[in-house]
Amino acid sequence: MDALTQEERLQKEILAEAQTRADRIVARANSAAKAAKERAEKEDAAQRERVLTATRNDADQKARNIIQGIWMEERKMWLRKREECLQAFFGSLLKEAQNTPADDRDRVKSLAKLAKEALDAVEADEIRAFVAEADTALVTPAWLEDLAGHPLKATVEIDKAIRGGIRIATTDGTRVYDNSYAGRLRRLDQEFRKELASCDK
Repeated sequence: MDALTQEERLQKEILAEAQTRADRIVARANSAAKAAKERAEKEDAAQRERVLTATRNDADQKARNIIQGIWMEERKMWLRKREECLQAFFGSLLKEAQNTPADDRDRVKSLAKLAKEALDAVEADEIRAFVAEADTALVTPAWLEDLAGHPLKATVEIDKAIRGGIRIATTDGTRVYDNSYAGRLRRLDQEFRKELASCDK
C-alpha cells in the first residue's frame, strides 16, 4: 500500500512537472504569438503609412500638374487675345493712314518725313522712288532732290502695292528702304512686340 502510494506520488510529481513545463511552453508560445502579432500590426501600420504617403504625393503631383495645365491654357488664351487686339489695332492704323486723301495736310507732311528718312538711309545720288499713284502729283524728282539737300538723280514709279508712304532703292537695287505705310508699320510692329516680350519676362 505504501509502495502504491509512493508510486502515485511519483506520478503526481511527474504530471505536475509536465504540467509546469506545458504551462511554460504555452506561455512562451502565447508571448511569441503576441510579439508576432504586434510586429505584424506595426508592419501593417508602416505599410499603410507608406501607401498613404505615396498616395498623397501622387495626388499632390497630379494637383500641381492640373494647376500648371490651367495656368498654361490661361496664358495661351491671353496671348491669343493679345495677338488679336494687336492685329486689330495695327490693321485699323494702316487702314486709316492709307485712306487719308492724297492732298490731306497730315498725309503730305508724313510723306515728306518718310521720304527724307528713306533718302538718308539709302545714301545715294541716284535712286528709284516707288509711291502710290495718288502721291505722284507730290512726289517728283525735284521734290526728292530738295528733300535730299544735294544733287540727286531720281525716277518716280507707281507701285500698286503701295497705298501710302514711299519705298526708295538704289538704281542697282542693292540698298532698299521701305518707308511705305505698310513697311513702316511692320517695323513698328516688330519693335512693339520686342517691348511686349521684355514685359513678359
